[in-house]
Amino acid sequence: MLASNFLKWLKYVLLGLIQGITEPLPISSSGHVIIFQNIFGLSIPDEMNFNIWVNFGSFIAIVFFYRLFLKDIIVGFFSYVFKKDKTHLQDFQYGLFVVIATIPAAIAGIFLKPLIDTHLSTLLTVAICEVFTGLLLLFISFFAKRAVKNEVTLKDSILMGLAQVIGLLPGISRSGSTTSIAVANKVDLVKALRFSFMMYLPISLASMVLGIVDLNPATTYWEGYLGAFVMSIFGTYFALRLFFHLVKKDNLKYFGFYCLAVGIAVLVYLGVK
Repeated sequence: MLASNFLKWLKYVLLGLIQGITEPLPISSSGHVIIFQNIFGLSIPDEMNFNIWVNFGSFIAIVFFYRLFLKDIIVGFFSYVFKKDKTHLQDFQYGLFVVIATIPAAIAGIFLKPLIDTHLSTLLTVAICEVFTGLLLLFISFFAKRAVKNEVTLKDSILMGLAQVIGLLPGISRSGSTTSIAVANKVDLVKALRFSFMMYLPISLASMVLGIVDLNPATTYWEGYLGAFVMSIFGTYFALRLFFHLVKKDNLKYFGFYCLAVGIAVLVYLGVK
C-alpha cells in the first residue's frame, strides 16, 4: 500500500517536473506531457485540474524571473493611468499591448480547448506539430540576426496574439509560434521572447482562478498536486535561466533540431506500433 501511494505521488511529481522544464522552452510542454503519458504510462485521472496547478507553478517562476521588469511595467502603467505621468507612456503601451495580445487565445481557449482536448490531444497530432515547431525554430534562428527592433508595436502584439491561438495545439510551442511572428516583423529575439512570456502570465492566472472554482476538494490528491506544483516552479525557473543563456549564444536552432527529432521519433514509434 505504501509503495503504491509513493508511486502514485511520484507520477504526479514527474509530470510536474516535465511540465515545468518544458514550459519555458520552445518545445511544447503540452506535447511532451502527452508523449510521456502515452509512451511511459504516466497518465493521471484529474488531468485538467492538474495542468492548471502546474501551469500556475510555471506562472510563479516566470513572475520571479522577470520580477524587476514586471515591477517597472506595472508601476509605470498605473503611474500613467492615474497620475498622467507621460514619462511612463511606454510602460502603459507595453502593458496595453500585452492585454491585447492575450485576447485571441483567451477567446479561442473558451471555444476550442474542449475540442482540442477531446480530439487533438493524440500522439499523431503531437508528432506533426513538433515537426512544425522544429521548422519554426529553425526559421527564427535563421532570421534572428536581422531582427533588431527593440520595441513591440500594436501590430506586433496583435499578430503575436493570433499566433498564440496556434499554440493551443499540443506539440506547437506557444513561445515558438508567437516569437516567430515577432522575429519575422524584425523584433529583437530576446525582446520578442520576453513579450511572449508576458502574454502567458494573464492566461495562466485566469486559468488558475477558474480551476479553483471548479476544484472538488473531496477528490483532489493534494500530496500529488503539491509535489507537482513545487517541481513545476523549480523546473520552470532553472529551465528559463538556461534557455536565455543558450539564446544569447545563438543556440536556438538546437531546440529546432530537437523538436524535429522528437516529432520524427514519435511518428516512427506510431508506425512500428
